[in-house]
Amino acid sequence: MELFGNWTLDDARDWYRTGVRQAIYHRGRDAQASGQQWGEADLARMKALSDIGLELSITGGITPADLPLFRDINVKAFIAGRALAGAAHPAQVAAEFHAQIDAIWGEKHA
Repeated sequence: MELFGNWTLDDARDWYRTGVRQAIYHRGRDAQASGQQWGEADLARMKALSDIGLELSITGGITPADLPLFRDINVKAFIAGRALAGAAHPAQVAAEFHAQIDAIWGEKHA
């Protein structure tokens, strides 16, 4: 389920009770383009969703430097399209993502 627009934590609890276990938390392209960073409000909402029991896939202008922000969140996946597609050296950026994930969550990713 992609979380975008108008939803509440009560909605998320209801979704969890009905069997939803994973959600996509999306920061809109417009927000990123206007310079909006991942803020405390986003991080608090993601932490609350994790506390409910949801695993999150996070997208919306993610860069390797952003990953430490999500340390306390139950992250299933990062969706990093623009960071890779727009990079001069996408393989290098992918390696940076893997290195950050390994450093933060302690797992090796191929």
